[in-house]
This record gives sequence, C-alpha cells and structure tokens, in this order.
Amino acid sequence: MLKRLTNTLAAGLAAAGLAAGAASADVELTYSSWLPWTHPVNVHIFIPWMEAIEKDSGGRIKFRRLPKPVASPPAHLDAVRTGQVDVAFSVHGYSRKQFAPYIFAEFPLLGDDAEATSVALQRTHEKFFANLDLYGGVHLIGVNLHGPGQVHHRTKVMTSPADFEGQKFRTGGPIPQAIVEAWGGVAILQPATKSYEILSTGIADGITFPFESLPSFGITDLVPFSTVMPGGWYSSSHYLVMNRRTYDRLSPEDRAIIDKYSGEAYARLAGRGWNEINAIGLETAKKAGNTIAEATPELKAALEELNAKFVADYVEQVKELGLDGNEIIEYFKAQVASLGGS
Repeated sequence: MLKRLTNTLAAGLAAAGLAAGAASADVELTYSSWLPWTHPVNVHIFIPWMEAIEKDSGGRIKFRRLPKPVASPPAHLDAVRTGQVDVAFSVHGYSRKQFAPYIFAEFPLLGDDAEATSVALQRTHEKFFANLDLYGGVHLIGVNLHGPGQVHHRTKVMTSPADFEGQKFRTGGPIPQAIVEAWGGVAILQPATKSYEILSTGIADGITFPFESLPSFGITDLVPFSTVMPGGWYSSSHYLVMNRRTYDRLSPEDRAIIDKYSGEAYARLAGRGWNEINAIGLETAKKAGNTIAEATPELKAALEELNAKFVADYVEQVKELGLDGNEIIEYFKAQVASLGGS
C-alpha cells in the first residue's frame, strides 16, 4: 500500500513537473515601438508580423507590446542590445556612421515599388554586408525601404531647383537634407513627430515624406501641394532587430519560426505594407483636393546630376570598408529590376 502510494505520489509530481516545464516553455517577447500602435506602420507591418509568429507557434511565442516606448527613436537599437526590450525597429539613418554602407538606400530614383526595393535591399545586405558585424549585440530580423519619398509644400508645386531657394523644409535624413541645401533651401532637422507643429506654425514651408506620412501625422491639409518624382526624391531604410541573447535562448523550434518570418520574408511583408499605406496616403491627399504634380524634366535632370555626386561620394566612403560601392548599387538595381520594380 505504502509502495503504491509512493509510486502514485512520484508519478503525480513528475506530471506536475512536466506541466510546469511546458508552461515555462512559453516565450514572451517584449516589443517597444516609438510610433503609436495605431500608426499605419504598426497596423500594416509590425502587428501582422507578430501575429503571424504567434499563430505559427500555436501561441507558444507571445509578444507584449509596451504601451509606451522605452527610449527615443534613435536609442531603440541600444535598448534592444542591452536587453531593455527584446524586439524593436529603427532607421539606419539614425546611426549614420555605424550603418554607412546602407546610405545608398536613401538615394533618389530607387523605385516606386517598396516591396521590390525592400527585397532588393535584403538581398544586397546578405551579399555584401552580412559579414561586417554592423549589428553587434543584436540579431537582425530583416531590412526594408519605405518607398518613394516625395516633396510636399504649403503654397506651391516645385517646378525647378530655383523654387527651393530660401524655402524651409523639414528633412528626415542626409539625402533630402543635401538636396534641399544644394538648391538654396534650408533644412530643418526635427523629428517626424514635430511635423504638424512646425508646419502649422509656419516654421517650415514644406516637408519631405512618403505619402503615408501625410495622414498619419495629420498634415494632409497643411501641405496641399505635392511634387512627385518617379522613383522617389529619396527613400529611407529600416531594420527590425531582436536581442541576441533572447534569440540564442530560444528553442530550435522557436528559432525556426522566427527565422521563417525573417530575411526576405520580412522584407516582402514590410515592403507590401509600405505599398499599401503609401497608396492610402496618396488617395487621402487626392480626396482632400490636394494638387499632385509630377516633377518637371528640369527637376528630374537636376536631381540626376545631384544623385551622380551622391553615388561618387558613397563609392569613396565605403572603400574604407573594403566595399565596391558601384558593385553594390548595380547589384541592388539589378535585383529591383528582376523583381519587377522600376
């Protein structure tokens, strides 16, 4: 009797142990976003990415979306690296020196299809940058582009470089800043979250943004004149990262699920998402009665001339890293073309 009781107790404890082990196998990953959770970028890209992983894991992997960001947008890379959070996205341009090889992804005329350019950037990363240890301390999920950035103004369509002279533009990266300043404009370096404030108070005359950002930052009515450059005046490259220790501690099965939604799969999802939200932004501008005009041949020629200088500077810059800038750009362009981008 005592032996049977002992065996029964042991079996019960073992079962409890297995149950506890199964429960502890669940993984909760904290995600910090410096954009509101209602922002289109989260709604169309990062929330679907998390939900796909949660579903594929049968609920074993769960994401906890923090109600407030743990740091400023540029500081999110360090927040992931130090383990303040497990996952976050950020912008290569926020750490220009560290991510210098990616500056070409901000150049003008890269293409109008964010899915094609995002996948092309992911392939370019894998071919040229993956072994450079640029993301020390974090595990890279993937990279993407936000699609063509355009020029928006309070009072006029831009028809020539001379139209930029003396005009104040909020710019979000080194390339739009360089364009504005090359043509006699003044670049205002303020966070995107300040866009409404600086436009509504007249501090800025215009802004460089993809169409998505007009409704998401509430400025559609403030900049009713958009000058559209086929292929974009510029673009912006982004990345999604996970804390390296968190990734390494995952079980092989859970790592496989994360990997399934990484790399080119992530780039496709993010690119498609940007295509969708840029289309929504453009349609919102049209419904508001905004003037949307394609750039003149004069502007296109002037931008191509500036772009040639950007390329030459980039080629010299990445030589220090043992990279052939021309080869990188040509490879990227070939990938865009192969993916049906333009």
